[in-house]
Amino acid sequence: MSKLNSVCIFGGGSAGWLTALALRTYLPEVHITIAISSKHTNIGVGESTQPDLLDLLAHCNIDIQDFCKQVSSTQKKGIYYANWNTIGTYFWHPFTSLTETGTYTRAHHYNVMHKRDPNNYPLEDYYKRVHPEYKDYALHIDADKMALYLRNVLSNSVEIIDFDDYVLHESNNKIDCITVDGKDIKSDLYVDCTGFSRVLADAIGNIETDEYVGNVNAALFARIPYGKTKPIPYTKADAWGKGWCWTIPLESRIGSGCVYNTDFCKKEEAIDHFIDYWQGAITKKDIRSVEFESDSLLEPWKSNVVTIGLSAGFVEPLEATGISWFVLSAQMLGLTLRNRYFDSGVRMSYNGSMRGFIEDVQDFIDVHYALSHRNDTEFWRYQTIRKRHPRLEKRLEIYKQQMPNKNNRQGNIPWAFNDVSWIDILTGYHFDFDDQSIPDHLIKEMETELQEVANDLL
Repeated sequence: MSKLNSVCIFGGGSAGWLTALALRTYLPEVHITIAISSKHTNIGVGESTQPDLLDLLAHCNIDIQDFCKQVSSTQKKGIYYANWNTIGTYFWHPFTSLTETGTYTRAHHYNVMHKRDPNNYPLEDYYKRVHPEYKDYALHIDADKMALYLRNVLSNSVEIIDFDDYVLHESNNKIDCITVDGKDIKSDLYVDCTGFSRVLADAIGNIETDEYVGNVNAALFARIPYGKTKPIPYTKADAWGKGWCWTIPLESRIGSGCVYNTDFCKKEEAIDHFIDYWQGAITKKDIRSVEFESDSLLEPWKSNVVTIGLSAGFVEPLEATGISWFVLSAQMLGLTLRNRYFDSGVRMSYNGSMRGFIEDVQDFIDVHYALSHRNDTEFWRYQTIRKRHPRLEKRLEIYKQQMPNKNNRQGNIPWAFNDVSWIDILTGYHFDFDDQSIPDHLIKEMETELQEVANDLL
């Protein structure tokens, strides 16, 4: 069993800096180096997060108020889905659950009441009725500002190297050394945070990925001025005929993107839609683009290289799973190495946890497309008839008999989304739970509580 004395994080961006923060906290006696190429440019997306980011920051003794101020953050209470089930419909995926057990969710209650009395319980007002005592929320952040903030925070506790050129030295499927601008970096463990290029992983032959096929494979993104609009406390995911658009409100601007599948949509067509979506607030020169593969390495940690971030894998931007994966991976690595010893068994444990997480992400993202009732375009007709992974099909069969709960989870793995999140999304698609009905007394309690909250907001 090897003892860990040094770690080199190769690559910056959100993944690199969050990993450095986590390892600095969990492994205070280990020397940590983060090497960043001067040629590296952040993609500049990943600005919608999940609550786990705040949990990590708090654990690492980051001043949350200062962090929020420095990264131009706004509060995110959930995700608003428009036009996903059918055109003109919408539903919510909030972070807050109603009961301590989480058996029923606030969103599920609210959706039921909306169906009973849509005039008094419009779904678009849902976020306004979340009582302040419910503290489950996430953040919209400026990704570039977060990287700069974390760099400043870590400047005195980790070694930071900015370089122009590098040479990898590898043998026997492991990294021996990385030479940056003539300086050798030798570490016990290397963390690949180089994004889609997977520089270190490729160098040691870690190229085997899963067979997952994503629903979309390209995105446009731009920064939108506010104009007459004001920030809203949620992320918006608005489906269109050949994909979906996101809206992420920051303090001084909006981060937005248009996601599509190149098998059904040409880039120029997506650009035209994106410009129309924002009613001319952006032009072609304001738009950046990226194409991606929805895959993940079967072994995120192989030999002496751990992949974290986009180098480990990616599904798509929906549900802010990218940055959540960064956070979980960094935390899990720190916890796995907390005694500073590692061997093949430790690697297997870490890999098993990460595989469970990404498979849950894949299922959760897939269900957004699989349960849609849209058939207005070739893209949506394909999504609703395409063969899904047997794992998802099995889950849905179970959920028809019983609402998601801790007793019908498959396997003992870290889940990307808990039971209440699954209930929220399935409810939004009018999924046919056999035991879906909610006792009348719970509905009455919810109605009373929401009325009290509404009165407080007047």
